[in-house]
Amino acid sequence: MDKTKKLKVLVPIDFSRYSLETLKFALCLPQWFPTEFTLLHVVPTGEVEAFAQLGEEPTDHLARRRQEALERLEKEVGRIRESQAGLKIRCLVAAGIVFKEICRLAEEENFSLIVIGTHGRTGLSHLLMGSNTERVVQHASCPVLSLKPRVL
Repeated sequence: MDKTKKLKVLVPIDFSRYSLETLKFALCLPQWFPTEFTLLHVVPTGEVEAFAQLGEEPTDHLARRRQEALERLEKEVGRIRESQAGLKIRCLVAAGIVFKEICRLAEEENFSLIVIGTHGRTGLSHLLMGSNTERVVQHASCPVLSLKPRVL
């Protein structure tokens, strides 16, 4: 890779310990390549629909969830900048089907790499919930680095 060209890295964050450990790994990339990061949280539309059935206005719920997610991402970026000043990091929040939003953004913005964690679900929970990571690997327009972090 050309050392003058920046590596554009998309890191989906669901705020689980796994995604935050994956972010720590991704933040090692600037040791080898000039890197700019985009942290993305996707509010699942299924969650919005479920809250609508409980009586909360869907648009209100979505706006609240988006704002909460953006604040959490910015707080995480603040912690990162305390230890790694000078990194180029931006935060985005989207709503929709998680893997589709990740892949859409990766294609639209021509990302070089997606670094994504997996929870390592197996059995019935995997069958029922599926794996956003698997779907991103299958559908992304760029390379995907899938990690199963060891979280203690």
